[in-house]
Amino acid sequence: MSDRKQFYAVDCRWKGKEAATKYHANSHNLARKKLSVCTYLMEASCTVLSIRQVESIMLYDTIGKTYSQTRQSDPRITAKLLEILEPFQASTIVDIGAGTGSYALYLAEHRYQVLAVEPSTVMRRQAIAHPAVRWIDAKAEHLSLPSHSADVAIIILALHHFPDYSQALQEIHRVTGGGQVVIFTYDPDLISSFWLTEYFPSFIADVQSTFVPIATLTAEIETLMDTAVNIVPFPLPNDLSDSFAAVGWGCPELYLEHNIRNGISSFTKLNEDKLEQGLSSLCNDLETGIWDQKHEYLRQKTYYDVGYRFVYTSKRIRPKID
Repeated sequence: MSDRKQFYAVDCRWKGKEAATKYHANSHNLARKKLSVCTYLMEASCTVLSIRQVESIMLYDTIGKTYSQTRQSDPRITAKLLEILEPFQASTIVDIGAGTGSYALYLAEHRYQVLAVEPSTVMRRQAIAHPAVRWIDAKAEHLSLPSHSADVAIIILALHHFPDYSQALQEIHRVTGGGQVVIFTYDPDLISSFWLTEYFPSFIADVQSTFVPIATLTAEIETLMDTAVNIVPFPLPNDLSDSFAAVGWGCPELYLEHNIRNGISSFTKLNEDKLEQGLSSLCNDLETGIWDQKHEYLRQKTYYDVGYRFVYTSKRIRPKID
């Protein structure tokens, strides 16, 4: 804790206590707030949280209030996920950054035992209970799970919120016993080609600073887990039920809806002036037909590759024992 410029939150935990308090000093619009966090540890510990870790939790404690209304699991994504998981013959899956649990619930309904890891209390409270889903209050970098407790780890549009994704991968390697990992993420190299950035240009810097480049991610996984990594493009359907950032690729009017924007972290990071300016410009271009002059072809498409990717390890061939 010697470098107070790098850290502004302390999570102190005591043996036998189910209480902890996180304080942080002035930072952006987060000044003088106090977060209450419930926890239970068998041994005393004190963890220093980085600014990004606390901001990530606070972000989803804010936008997470209505998250389950617009961020439901999409049947095309779940179908692809099941297809990828099938060869692994897994029984227990750890879902890291599980959010409100829509994908964890789907997997539980398809014979899997799921360990759903989510640090946001607001998100966890919206989860639908299922006997095959066990919820865990933990961060990706410090999973409160024993080694070899899961066969496969999945990360669905959450990796970019991990303050230290490399440490998270190390934890995945430990918890799965060197098992498999499936990540659904976005290729930040493609963000500047998405028309939405014409109206919200700051999205380019935001995405490029938070999403891990696909080449970097695959190289790190291959080195850590000593296995080949598959990269599969996932074109988005035009009726996506999980309303993440590119949900309106062919229907720009969706971005004018407050509920849709409220479930997309990039929008919640915008200051009011930039948000109003972008929405006003988009609304004007829709009314005058300028948007359709440029992008009407997108309205005719059923699927479109905006840049989302499934990144997952190959199934290992276990050597035969004579």
